[in-house]
Amino acid sequence: MKDLRQTWVGDANLDGEFNRSDFVQVFTFGEYEDTIVGNSTWDEGDWNGDGEFSSSDFVAAFTDGGYEQGFRNGVAAVPEPQSGVLLLASLLPLFHVIRRR
Repeated sequence: MKDLRQTWVGDANLDGEFNRSDFVQVFTFGEYEDTIVGNSTWDEGDWNGDGEFSSSDFVAAFTDGGYEQGFRNGVAAVPEPQSGVLLLASLLPLFHVIRRR
């Protein structure tokens, strides 16, 4: 999930951040170290993929280092073209027409 959604381990609600709202969500489900085997999913606190919400999920989440760090930088910014370059590119066909005459 971490790589698929470009988020932190522990981001249970998949809003891009690992913070206290994720803890509120997972503890609301009430599956922390319960007696039912394999009943937990990512949004319920199973962050290491073993089907359980346990202390090992906290280890995985805090080892990832994303708690209260904001959004994970998974996408590189693409610079927008400058207006001068766009103007020049749009005028090139005009210069070609003038030159042919």
